[in-house]
Amino acid sequence: MRITITAPDDTIVMDGDGSLDHDLTILKDGVSGWYSTPAVREAGLDRPQQDGCYWPSRLTQPGRTVSIHVLEHAISSVQAALMSQRLCALMGHALTLTVEDQLGARTCTCWLADDPAAGMLVTQAAFECTLVLYCPDPYKYGEWIWQTPQSGRLHLANLGTAPTWIRFRARSHITTLYAVWDDAEIEWSGDATALTLDTRDMIPSSGQVTVDWALPVQPGSTSITIQTNCSTLDVGIRPAWR
Repeated sequence: MRITITAPDDTIVMDGDGSLDHDLTILKDGVSGWYSTPAVREAGLDRPQQDGCYWPSRLTQPGRTVSIHVLEHAISSVQAALMSQRLCALMGHALTLTVEDQLGARTCTCWLADDPAAGMLVTQAAFECTLVLYCPDPYKYGEWIWQTPQSGRLHLANLGTAPTWIRFRARSHITTLYAVWDDAEIEWSGDATALTLDTRDMIPSSGQVTVDWALPVQPGSTSITIQTNCSTLDVGIRPAWR
């Protein structure tokens, strides 16, 4: 297993195999919250004078908390102190957490939610600490998968277990974009030489959205119909897992 935390000005690599190509060593059973999934926030509403409860109108998950217990064993007390300083510098920044294991590479965005509390050992050249990361989006995402529509149609495959959002990317002149999938419908108009439109927030890089009924793509295969005058339009999704 290899875990990478990417900050705006630094990248910290953690591994558990004892090799020397990383900054910190993950201790045995040192990762929690990544291979589980947050419990739903809702609870059943009691049925008056009856057994059981009413179902909530929907089931949603809160954010994910990931804890990583690591060891730094440096060649000097100065190197250990510098690593502790790097960990503290993560506080207050948006971070990207990437976990590479037998399932491949999956990522999420997060921030440092607690003081690393790097307690130096007696030698002053080593310390243990726990990095507590909070991910406001509980889903774990794979790499972007981009496809080009053929004759205005496309089949998207969400290989994950959670819904995910479509992103449109135009790399040549475009003035119109209309797309329909399942019960979703969107339309964009403008005059641009490039366009990026993420259906999660429906905020285009230029132009304006005239129809906004965007919905996420569910796990499995989804057919999408596209009408556009752009010759180089790509459609991408990131598989998502709970």
